[in-house]
Amino acid sequence: MSKISQELKALLYLNQRYARSSFISISEIADYLEVSDRQARRYMEDLSNILEVSIRTKHGRDGGYRLAKPLDKGLSLPENLVLALSIAMKRNERIEAILASLPNYVVTEFVEGDNFIDNDTLDHLEALIRAIGEVRSVSFHYRDDEEYLYFVDPYKIYYTNKTYYLLAAHKDKLRRYDCSLMKDIKILGGYKPSKDIESQIDKTLGKYGVRSGEGVMLRVRCVDADALRLFEKYFEGKGAANYDELTYEVEGSDEHELYYPLFRISTKKYVFLDEVFKDNYLTYLRKQIRSIENVRKD
Repeated sequence: MSKISQELKALLYLNQRYARSSFISISEIADYLEVSDRQARRYMEDLSNILEVSIRTKHGRDGGYRLAKPLDKGLSLPENLVLALSIAMKRNERIEAILASLPNYVVTEFVEGDNFIDNDTLDHLEALIRAIGEVRSVSFHYRDDEEYLYFVDPYKIYYTNKTYYLLAAHKDKLRRYDCSLMKDIKILGGYKPSKDIESQIDKTLGKYGVRSGEGVMLRVRCVDADALRLFEKYFEGKGAANYDELTYEVEGSDEHELYYPLFRISTKKYVFLDEVFKDNYLTYLRKQIRSIENVRKD
């Protein structure tokens, strides 16, 4: 395994253990990486020289290494590498082998921030990746509905706005599902891929900007802390809230992805910090109003 792969694996291991351990001994890190203590120490020294990463070191019997803060801000990694590293840590397998086993996996070019996948979502992604690779249908419960069971044909997984989504065919129609909201995923029998669905997926991925990796930023200043909390609620904490300046920033793959949660917040609660986004949003609202008025006239 390459040096950079080993160092990244060690870095994400420290991140995964951030809330569970105080300091992680060099022997534990070496065992995890399957290298000598001496080699593991060299990796940690290299990581300590990265400006974006702050690693604390403690000497003595209970000493070791730990991150000063979790890797949720300021670090960019390709999301397929983040996923591969997370699966490799869970299975204790080689990163390269995991990367080669991500069939039909689509990502933005780079993702700022959350270099961490919670265990439930990781379990879901593993099952879905396997089902896609084997061209098999899956069933699952979605959101808090414990009664209705979805049966879908999975095609692709993509990542945008800090969320993993599954694109799947449900009753011959293309649907999008938040992977973190799935429950009780079961892999079923095989299915025959539909060219019509694949064509729709290509259009959908273009719509969400997945292929280009280009994002759109919404920036607002809120009137008070309560309004700022509304943004955190409706955007599900996927943006950055600054309570000192009462500002909120959130990125989407395109503007339309940001319109729906924004629509639920009164314009009296905030002001736009980007005039271009504001003009586009107001144009969108006018079109929606005209559409509703035309339906009423008919």
